[in-house]
Order: sequence, then structure tokens, then C-alpha cells
Amino acid sequence: MTVRESINKIRAKLYNFATSFNVVKLSAMIVMVGYILLLIIGVFIAAFLDPDGYTIWDNWISDLGSSNHTPAPFLYDIACIIAGSMTIPLTYFMEQLLAPLPKRNELGERYYSRLRFRLSSFAFLFSIIGNFGYIGVGIFSADRDYDFLSVLGQGPHGIMSYLAFGGFTFAAFFMGWLIVLYKTKIPKILGIYGIFGPLIVAILNLIDSTPLLEWMLLFSILLWIIPLSLTVFLKSELAP
Repeated sequence: MTVRESINKIRAKLYNFATSFNVVKLSAMIVMVGYILLLIIGVFIAAFLDPDGYTIWDNWISDLGSSNHTPAPFLYDIACIIAGSMTIPLTYFMEQLLAPLPKRNELGERYYSRLRFRLSSFAFLFSIIGNFGYIGVGIFSADRDYDFLSVLGQGPHGIMSYLAFGGFTFAAFFMGWLIVLYKTKIPKILGIYGIFGPLIVAILNLIDSTPLLEWMLLFSILLWIIPLSLTVFLKSELAP
């Protein structure tokens, strides 16, 4: 067996493990319980122990990862890393679930929907960007926003935040179109929300970014990911 064949064999095993239904369900449950719980605890600690008083309408989300606002910034860092890493199996699973399968026409020729292929490819790409962006937010928190890593006036924390929010927003947009346009086992209403929900809030943030709008963008993304995860978690018929 050549080195390339060995690598491909290991890669195939890792992919099959990561996209197995039980692993996807466990990952979704960890995100829904672990991430949200750490986020809520982090907000409460900051609200009670920040000398200036932490509120979601006056403070940016990133302040949860700053020792200037909370004695436990590591809670938010861990929450981000959990959310980013534990949604990776869901990303691969959704690609497997929604990507077009080859069909045959009356002449026996194989074909597939090019539009569906493009939508699933973009949904996967932006999901991965969101996954690793959110992991990066946890690694490069407000306390570790090193100036020497700045690009175009943005430190690593700001860059990772754009990748996380932008990635998840556009992933919802393209996956939403997949769900709306094609027959899937995901509710159409969730697809409609995926198209418009996070994107509208993201546009409002670009027009006039405020702490409350940033929090609303996070909530809009969670309102997409949590029902999607619950759909996978509760509907065993989604298992390939």
C-alpha cells in the first residue's frame, strides 16, 4: 500500500467516524448544552462582577473574553472553541445529506443538478469558515488580540469574528435555499428563516454596528443552528 493510499484510507475512516449519526447527535447535544450553558454563565458572572456592569445592550460579545469585564474570560473562550469544533461534524453531515446524488436520464446517462451542487458546495464552504472562525475567536480572545498579527487594521480577534459571523450567516443562506428549492427532510420554514434571518441582522450590523445588534446576530444564528441540530437529533430517519 502506497503512502497516498494509506492517507486516503485514514482520511476515509475519519470522515466516516465524524459523519456517523451518533457522533453528529452527540456533537449537536454538546453545542446545545455546553456552549449555551457556558455563554449564560459567562454573561451572569460579567453582569454581577464587572465594575461597570455588563449588559448585552452596552457591551460587545467579545467583552466576555476580556479580563477587563469579567474574572472568568476563559468561559467564553472555551464556549467558542466548543461551538466551532462541535459543529464540524454537523457541517459534514449536512453536506452528505443535502448534496445532489447522480441520476440517470432516459438514455442512461448520469447527471445531477448543477444548481444544487453549487448551493451545497457554498453551504459547506461557508460552514467550515464559520466553524474555524469561531474556534479562532476562542483562541484569539479580546485578551489575546495581538497587534503584530493585525491585517488591514483588524487584529486576529476581529478577523476571526468576521469569519465566524460571516461564515455562519452565508452558510444558513445557501443551505436555506437548498432546503426551500429541493425535497429534503428539513422543514421548509427553517429553510426560509435560514435565507433571511441571519442575513438581515448581518446587514443591519454593517449599516450601524452596536453591541445589541451584534448580540442579535448571534441569537439569529443560534435560532438557525439549534433547530437544525434538533432536527438531526430527533429525526432518526435522517440517518444515512
